[in-house]
Amino acid sequence: MKILRSVITYFSVLFFFLIFIFFLFPFYLVCKIFLIERYVVKFSFIIIRACIKIGLWLAGIKIIVTGFENIPKKSNVIIMGNHIAAMDPLIFIYTFVNPFVILAKHSLLRVPFVNLVLIVMGAIFVNRKSIRSAAAAEAKAIKFMREGRSIGIFPEGTRNRGGDTKVFKKGAIKMALKTGTSILPVTLYNTNNFFIKNIIFNSGLSVYIHVHPLIDILKLSEYEKENLSSIIRDQIVKKLETIKV
Repeated sequence: MKILRSVITYFSVLFFFLIFIFFLFPFYLVCKIFLIERYVVKFSFIIIRACIKIGLWLAGIKIIVTGFENIPKKSNVIIMGNHIAAMDPLIFIYTFVNPFVILAKHSLLRVPFVNLVLIVMGAIFVNRKSIRSAAAAEAKAIKFMREGRSIGIFPEGTRNRGGDTKVFKKGAIKMALKTGTSILPVTLYNTNNFFIKNIIFNSGLSVYIHVHPLIDILKLSEYEKENLSSIIRDQIVKKLETIKV
């Protein structure tokens, strides 16, 4: 049954990629010429979110969201979560209705199909090994936030694959302080068990995501601002331990 579900899900994903390759991506390129690609990005987010919901339903994977009431309806935020597996950005998109921009690894530009989807979504690509690339990505993210757009980021910088949550890098915190953008911490659990033998969808799996209360940067003390990355990490890890129990 799991194999059959996986086959059906992969066909739906293939159909989704074909839509992007032959319709949305060319349309995005045309709109980019006229500097109106932002509207395509919003539309693409809606399409991707619908496809993720359909794909997860076909695969038989359940997403359990708690703390949904903490998600702001309109204001832009920095969505900040622990990074367990490659599926984490998809769970972000599944959870949050309002479009946001993903900070993605530069190496994903070399992954066929996935690169086109990320481009159409307006993702910011960053090579953390390059100071110039990191600075350019930060400047672009700050520009987007000042335009009122939200950002999704995983401050660990790499996947922990279900192990201990790594130390949070302070880049996202600096961007929040520069722009006054509130931070929405998120705890993810079980996203590393999406697949059996890296290819078969693990139908019957429950993936958990908890949305913590919004952190208003403007209301923090100097001590809290200085230690914010550790405070957020501790908050996420504490919830992660609770979910595991």
